[in-house]
Amino acid sequence: FVGKKVVIVLDNAPAHNQTEERLEEVIAEHGDLELLRLGPYSPMINPIEGCFSVFKARVKAYLAEQRHRIFVQGAHLNMTEARISLLKDAATVPISCMNRHLVVAMALHCQRFVADALKMEDMEYGV
Repeated sequence: FVGKKVVIVLDNAPAHNQTEERLEEVIAEHGDLELLRLGPYSPMINPIEGCFSVFKARVKAYLAEQRHRIFVQGAHLNMTEARISLLKDAATVPISCMNRHLVVAMALHCQRFVADALKMEDMEYGV
């Protein structure tokens, strides 16, 4: 991203509480880095929320397709190991949906809501 402005979007997730403090020095060094903290309850203007939604849907679909594995021990030592293997696969296989195309699509989707917010129009979540 050399020569391009980078905007890090932060919502009110607890994991983001100390981000500004920890990155203060880095931001001071790099004029092309900016933190954008969103207001509470604004997932419609946060592109990562849409990406997570797509990913979670893929995980659920994968688990539905592989539900027979919940009750099959197979080559695993025990059922717990078999289920851990299924969950690891459920997190690994669908991750391919998280790509540049999805991120751009979600950013464009969010732009509509940002435009509405700038015009002080009401926004509906889930539209």
